[in-house]
Amino acid sequence: MHNAAAIRYSGFEKSTYDVVLRNILDHVENRNKRVFIKDIAYHIVTPIHTPVTIAPSLRQYDTTPSDTRISNPAVVPSSVLSKFQFTFLIRDPRTAISSLYRCTVPPLNEKTGMHMFLTSEIGYREMRLLLEYLYQDDAQRKEKVCLIDADDLLDDPAGIVEAYCERVNLPFSEDMLNWGSDEDQTRAKKAFAKYYGYHEDAIESTGLKPRLHPGKHYGSAEEEDEKWRSKYGEEGARKIREVVDTNIADYEYLKQFALKASPK
Repeated sequence: MHNAAAIRYSGFEKSTYDVVLRNILDHVENRNKRVFIKDIAYHIVTPIHTPVTIAPSLRQYDTTPSDTRISNPAVVPSSVLSKFQFTFLIRDPRTAISSLYRCTVPPLNEKTGMHMFLTSEIGYREMRLLLEYLYQDDAQRKEKVCLIDADDLLDDPAGIVEAYCERVNLPFSEDMLNWGSDEDQTRAKKAFAKYYGYHEDAIESTGLKPRLHPGKHYGSAEEEDEKWRSKYGEEGARKIREVVDTNIADYEYLKQFALKASPK
């Protein structure tokens, strides 16, 4: 269900996929910039159990024969998808789902404004469908698609970021792991102001350093359930477990493609 007032408040009430695409391409083609975009797969992948269809505003770009279009799960035509280089950032559902649930219950939901735990916004299946589609073309696989697991990034920030830069043809610098200047902090807080409550830890951070204890240990299902039960009660733990179990297979599938740091 769309909240009309919230859409008007966002300032993007009249935006379409085409409006957004033209803005991106303007920066790339006319301003000679390399554009990085953070988005969520389920925003462009057709909802599960819904017939696949191209967004109306993008149909003008669709040159794919109708008999082959079914393999593309996105509302964005293949001709448009081919213009982008994709990076998938995944996180183990056992931490991601509980973290999202925390945003929907007191006291944090007073900041986020999110009062419903919407399983339709989890997104692992949509990421898998999109990655599988993009990976069909072996010739473009390494050039066009990259995947990073958050645990790997937190264990070895420098190694993973350096490997990522090599993959996307960017010069690596240790400065990429630090963003503590006043200018960086001000820019981040302004950019994420509308998502208050979701990204506070990241916004208040000043850099990315390796975890003190690499290789996150998740414990048994019983230990996880007890931890969630102590924080969110019986019903909260039940909801988290149900969504984790639903999405863990897709996560494990995605994880096999994770970028690894080069041996030192």
